Amino acid sequence: MKTIKIAEDFSSAPAGRFPEDGPFNGTTFREELLVPALSESDIVVIVLDGVSGFGSSFLEEAFGGLVRLHGYDRDDLKRRIEVKFEDPALVFYADSIVDFINEAEVE
Repeated sequence: MKTIKIAEDFSSAPAGRFPEDGPFNGTTFREELLVPALSESDIVVIVLDGVSGFGSSFLEEAFGGLVRLHGYDRDDLKRRIEVKFEDPALVFYADSIVDFINEAEVE
């Protein structure tokens, strides 16, 4: 099991889709943290606590991009990625991650 605490391991203010949107964008998160973690471990725990919020473009690129650009199977991702949080205000973002995985189409 691999754990990624977004606020500690990446940024407390992730934003944007592409590198040109800033250093803490969805593409960078996916390529530098998510894909390697999924390669190393069957289960990847994503901890949302400590982040000020997430833009939809960040979440779609990071998680939807796993399906769109890397060809991951949706059901396999939903089995392998566990989203955790203590702050109940973050449930919206956890649900959004699942939605973006479900809605992504392989390019």
